[in-house]
Amino acid sequence: MSDPGRAVAIVPVRLGSQRLPGKALLADSGKPLFAHTWEQAQAAQRFDQAIIATDSDEVAAAAEAIGAPVMRTSESPRTGSERCAEAAVQLDASIIVDVQGDWPEVAPGDLDRLVDAVMAGAPCATLVAPLPADRTDDPNVVKAVRGLQGRALYFSRAAVPYLADPAGAPGTRLRHVGVYAFARDTLLRVPELPSSGLAEAEGLEQLRFLENGIAIEALDASNEPWGIESARDYAAFLARLKQGGQPAP
Repeated sequence: MSDPGRAVAIVPVRLGSQRLPGKALLADSGKPLFAHTWEQAQAAQRFDQAIIATDSDEVAAAAEAIGAPVMRTSESPRTGSERCAEAAVQLDASIIVDVQGDWPEVAPGDLDRLVDAVMAGAPCATLVAPLPADRTDDPNVVKAVRGLQGRALYFSRAAVPYLADPAGAPGTRLRHVGVYAFARDTLLRVPELPSSGLAEAEGLEQLRFLENGIAIEALDASNEPWGIESARDYAAFLARLKQGGQPAP
C-alpha cells in the first residue's frame, strides 16, 4: 500500500522527439535540457524524491553525471505519463507528478501547488498560462479551455475557443503547461485507457484522460514557462537564461 503522505516527481525523458531530434540532450546551456527540468522538480518542497525515468542509456548516463536518481523503463510507453506509470509501480507514493523533461522553466512552487490539489481530492491536476496572440496559430503551443469550476474542458493544437465575435472574447485564451499531478490509482490506469481517437488526432495524451472521465484541475501557472518543441523554442530558452531569467519560486 502506498504512503498517503508521499509525493514523488518523475521526469520522463526519451530521445525520440520528432520536432527537435535529440532535444533532451541539447546542452548549449552547459547542461542537458532535461537537467534544467529535474533541478526545478528537485527545488520543490513537496517531493520526497525527483527521479529521471528513461529507456535511453545516453540519458541515464547524463542523469547520473548530475546526481539525479534514474529509473530504467521499457521502450513500450507511448507517452510521458505512460512512462511515469511504469516507473510508479515500483514507488511507494500516493501522488506522482509527471514533470515532462522539455519544460525547464516550470516553477517549483507550482509543482507544490499541483501536489496540494491532488491531496485535496483532484484525480489529476495541471497548469495553464495566458496564450500570447502571436502564438495562437502555432500548433506547437497547446491551447487549453477551462470551465467555470476550474477544470479543463478541452486541449487542442488549434486556436480554441473559436471567436465568432472577437469583441466578445471570453477572457484570456489559455495555453497548456506540460506537467501533470496524479493520484496514484489514476496514473496506474493511464496505460490501459481506451481512446475514441481524439488523443491520436491532436497528438495530445491528456485528451485520453478527459475522454475517460478523468477530471483535470487546471491551475494558473505563476510564471511564464515554455515547452521546448522546436529549435526556435530552444533558442528563446537559451536567450532567457543568458538574460538571467529565472523561474518563479
